[in-house]
Amino acid sequence: MRTLLGLLVVAICLAPVASAAPVASTTGADEVASSAQVTITVAVVDEAGDPVDGANVTVTYDDTVLRTETFANGKAFVDVPEGADVTVDVSKSGLALNRPASVANVDGETVVDVQLFPVATALVTVKTPNGEAIEGARVRLEKDGEVLAAATGETAANGTFVASGLERGDYSVDVSGDGYYSTTTSFVVRNRAGKTVTLEPGTVSVNFRTVDGHFSDRRPVSATVEIHDGDQFVSNVSTGESGSRTVSLDVNTEYRVVVKKNGYERERNTLTTGEGDSNATYAINRTPSLSLSATNSQVVTGQTVQVSVTDEYDEPVSGASVRVGDETVAETDDAGEAVVTIESDGDVTITAVSGSLEATTTVESVSPGSDEPTTTATTTPTTQETTTMPTTSETATTAGPPDDGDDDGVLPTPGFGSVAALLAVALALVALAARRTA
Repeated sequence: MRTLLGLLVVAICLAPVASAAPVASTTGADEVASSAQVTITVAVVDEAGDPVDGANVTVTYDDTVLRTETFANGKAFVDVPEGADVTVDVSKSGLALNRPASVANVDGETVVDVQLFPVATALVTVKTPNGEAIEGARVRLEKDGEVLAAATGETAANGTFVASGLERGDYSVDVSGDGYYSTTTSFVVRNRAGKTVTLEPGTVSVNFRTVDGHFSDRRPVSATVEIHDGDQFVSNVSTGESGSRTVSLDVNTEYRVVVKKNGYERERNTLTTGEGDSNATYAINRTPSLSLSATNSQVVTGQTVQVSVTDEYDEPVSGASVRVGDETVAETDDAGEAVVTIESDGDVTITAVSGSLEATTTVESVSPGSDEPTTTATTTPTTQETTTMPTTSETATTAGPPDDGDDDGVLPTPGFGSVAALLAVALALVALAARRTA
């Protein structure tokens, strides 16, 4: 009995332990794999290759930023996800790093080597051949073929550009300015070093061409080209019938160009000249519009009229809605045509709509029982009809038009009336009788 009681007590004591045992997760292995960490090494040395103690190290990946410092041996150790793409920036008072180091797809064997140099400042002064300072000249410093963001900018009013916080060393400098040829030189930057650069002015020829962008063969079109340098107006030229005009402009300058022509949409663009002659072609298009025409200006009420819809290039517009009043009554076909039934008397307004464009025309509708206006082709007077009552018959004859010299084969009649004709016959008979008596 005592043995059975002992076993029962042991079972009761072990029961809570069994119920508290963890349950295995089906995603545990995936979570571990996706968040696996590796340790990368950042090794920092100075210009002489000696380790840098106490340098500030910043490691960035994705949206995460980690910060630490180097030990006496110039190394720092940072845990990051395996396969991450990291950026490493290092700073220390009195030393400079022109560009952070970037490493892709890191693993536990990754070592990022960073070399710091004594900090220095470069001053670049840009002048004309006459010694005048050039404001706004563009300056770009490079070391070991790398363009540095901190060493790129423009000269101030005194013609000088200052780049501070640079690594000490050998630099090349590219300088250019609006209206001046660019130049490249080099100098050594130690602590605080200056360099004076002289730029030569120059111009280039630019051939402007204006074409109608609607046509695939790029047809020339006469247009006006406005040229601006910033807010300053430079020139206003016409390309003429040939659609071409050559203009002399300053080298290495960015211009604003506006191309305009009546009936066309304006084209706005920028043009940057280089140091050689160039061509600039601008395509402009007619201002979008609709035209609506009807085959007849008058129509009998209840009958139809055909309408045609064309665009700004006089090309048919298909799918345009045709309305009479507020009611859509038809839609144009591929030929831009539609047939409209006119159901009311008077002036009827027909409207065509395509997108945001619309056009109207008016036809006159007359009822079937009304007198329709007669269109007269000439102003020749209408010939009037007259009736003559001959003595021998009651047949009416219609007088013809005035004699135009063409007798149509009928002998002309002398200017005697019927009585004079009878008198002539009588006189002839009397003369014949007299001859017989004699």
